[in-house]
Formats: sequence, structure tokens, C-alpha cells
Amino acid sequence: MKSIIKPIKLTRQDGKIVDVIFYDNSDIDNVEILDIKKLKFEGKKTKYITKTDIYNSVFNGKEKLYFQNKCSKIIAGLSKRHLLKIISTVFTKDTEGKFSYLKKEIISNLDTIFYAAIPILKHPELKNFMLYDYQIIHRFALPLKIGGFIFLVMITVKERTDSKDTILDEFSIYDLYSEVQQNKNSLGSPSKVSVGETPMTTLSHYQVITYSINDLINFVNASITKYTL
Repeated sequence: MKSIIKPIKLTRQDGKIVDVIFYDNSDIDNVEILDIKKLKFEGKKTKYITKTDIYNSVFNGKEKLYFQNKCSKIIAGLSKRHLLKIISTVFTKDTEGKFSYLKKEIISNLDTIFYAAIPILKHPELKNFMLYDYQIIHRFALPLKIGGFIFLVMITVKERTDSKDTILDEFSIYDLYSEVQQNKNSLGSPSKVSVGETPMTTLSHYQVITYSINDLINFVNASITKYTL
């Protein structure tokens, strides 16, 4: 997949200024919503779905997995340590909340989601200043539907430039339905929500909506620069 040659500078949430290169998605108009229809923990209460359950669902007895992204052809490894990091990031403050069950289902479908995700941007990052050890950070995004609710997800992949492993490192989930409710719009009506300072158009619960590639670009930009998921 081609990338735009000229980078732009973005200031991340941690204050670091990075030279970002966007993937060339000019051949993509509207992004198809990934509909996850099969629930792996159906009938099980949220509080009883443990980290071990998610491990077993994802790894199925294996020690490490490798997933390939359809668009970029990038192959990213996932270890149990990094899956634990992903789970901890998502559930630090929400272990039994309204959408906790669906988030656990989403994480259990990492392979399917990463395969369909759209590569949005990449940038170099200094991993070890003393050793001048660099890695390339790739950001992917995708809208998905599960349990009748629409979510946006952002996946971070870290590619080591010293030929060590490329790893799937972070997985952020943004719930559009709750944002619609907070804006006090009626169910099923078009709604304007803000991701950072960037307005996005969405429809709420149970409705099919359309996302453009620009929606995903704005979502990722805002997520890493201004907006905390």
C-alpha cells in the first residue's frame, strides 16, 4: 500500500511532536462496518467473563499468534503479555459497566477486526534514546457493530526497525452510542458527535450508518492528539 510522501507534524497527547505519514486510502470511499454477529460469551454474565476466558478465546491453546491486515499486508504478533495490556487498558475503570460485556466480546475478536481494519497513519518513534533504537508506530481504525451497537476502534501496531517482532500493542474502543445519549438526541436520529474538536456524523442504536475514510482519519488524529478514549 502506498503512503503519502510528504509528512505532517502532529502533537501527541504526551506533548511529543511526530512526523506522521498517512496511508494512501484514496481508493476507499465509504468504509464498510464490520458486523460481529457471533457472540463468544453469549448467555454469560459480564462479571463472570475473566481475563483467562478472553485468553482462551483468542489463543485457543497457542502461546503466540500472528494476524495479517488485509489492506496493508502487515503481519503483527500478539503475545499473552500484550493481550493483558490491551485488556487492562480497556477495563481499568470499567469492569462491569454497561458496555463491558460487548468490549470483552470485541477484544475476543481481535483477529477478525485487525484483518478488516483500515491503516490510517504511521510515524517513527524513538524507543531507546541512548541506543538510538527506533520503532514505527502504525495506527489502524474501523467501525464495527456488535450487539446492535456501533463502536469505533483504533489499533496500534509497533514495528521494530531492528528486525525484531512487529507487535499488536494497543486497542482503543470508542462507544458512539453513549456519546449520542450524552448529546440527548433521540434514538435512531442523525447525530453530530465530537471526537476532540472534530465533529462526526453518526446514527445511534440499531441503525446502519456510513463512514468515509475522512471520518476514520479525523477519529485517529483526534484520538492521539486531543481526545482520551
